Amino acid sequence: MAKRRNYSRKRRKKPLNWGLIISAAILASAAFLAYLTLGSDLRQYLPKLDQVTAVFQEIWKELTSQHQQPAFSDSLSGEPGLTVHYIDVGQGDSMLLRCDGYDILIDAGENDQGAAVNAYLDKMGVEDLDLVIGTHPHSDHIGGLDTVLSEHTVKQVILPVIPDSQTPTTRTYEDVLDAIDAQGLSITDANPGDVYTFGEGKLEILGPVTDSYDNLNDFSIVCRLDYGEISFLFTGDMESDAEADLIDSGASLDADILKVGHHGSSTSTSQSFLDAVSPEGAVIEVGEGNSYNHPHKEVMDRLAAESCTVYRTDLNGSVVIGTDGQNWAVQTEK
Repeated sequence: MAKRRNYSRKRRKKPLNWGLIISAAILASAAFLAYLTLGSDLRQYLPKLDQVTAVFQEIWKELTSQHQQPAFSDSLSGEPGLTVHYIDVGQGDSMLLRCDGYDILIDAGENDQGAAVNAYLDKMGVEDLDLVIGTHPHSDHIGGLDTVLSEHTVKQVILPVIPDSQTPTTRTYEDVLDAIDAQGLSITDANPGDVYTFGEGKLEILGPVTDSYDNLNDFSIVCRLDYGEISFLFTGDMESDAEADLIDSGASLDADILKVGHHGSSTSTSQSFLDAVSPEGAVIEVGEGNSYNHPHKEVMDRLAAESCTVYRTDLNGSVVIGTDGQNWAVQTEK
C-alpha cells in the first residue's frame, strides 16, 4: 500500500462573502441616493463621501482578492524539483517531465496535436529534450512526435520492442522513424530494468515484460519516475493482460500518482492492478465528448473506491503536478 503523505491541491476559490457584498451594495445605493437628493449641494458632504468611498474600495479589494488565481503552472515551474505536465491534447496522451533541469517528453498526441505540444513546450521554455518516449505506435500517442522532433533537438528516443509480424506500416509510424533518423539518432529499446537518472529523479522502465501480445496497446512502455519519496507511474494504453504480466513480474508498481491507462477505458486499470499501485492521485488524459465514452464508469468507480483524487484533461485542461520529493501539489488549467 502507498504510504499516505500530506499533499496540497489546486488553490480553490473561497465562497463568496455575502456580508461584504451586501455592505458594498448598501454603500453604493446610499451614494447614488445622495447624488439624486442633494444635487449641487453634494460638495459640502464630499469629505464624508470620501470616507465612504474609501470603505467601499477596501470592501471591493477584499472581494476581488478572494478570487484571484495564480497564473497556470507559474508556481510549479521552478527548479530544482520535479513537475509533471499532463498536456491536454484531446483524445490522446502527452506528458512533459521537468526534473532538476532535465526535460523528458512521453508521447505527443494525435498527428494534428504536434503543433499544440510544441506551443506548450515553448511556453514552458523547453528548447532541447533530453529524452523522448513513444509508448506505443498508435497515432493518438506518437502522431505528433515527428512535429516535435522537427523543432527540438532530442538526445535520446525510446520505443517499445515489437515483433516484426506486428510492426506497423502506417504513415504515422514511418513519419516518426524518419524524424528520428533526420536527427541522426538511433532508437533505444525499452528494456525492463533499465534506469535513467535525471538529477535526483530516477526513471525506470518496467514494461512491457513480454513480446507475446496480439494487441499493440499491451506493448505500451510502462515507466516509473521516483523523486525523493514521491513516485509517478506512466502506463500508456496498457490493458489488463499486460497489467497482469507486470504484476507477476514483481515490478515495483506502488506509486503516488497514476497516469490511468488507455484514457480510462474499462480494458485497463483492473482492480488487481489498482491494488498493486494504490495511488493517491490519478490523471486521465481524455478528449471532451469523445466517441469512446472514455473514461468508463467501471474505472471511475474503482478509483473512487480507492479514495483516489482524479484529474481529467477533458474537465481540467492540462494538469501539472509538482513535488519537492516529500509532498506533491496540483495545478490545473481550468
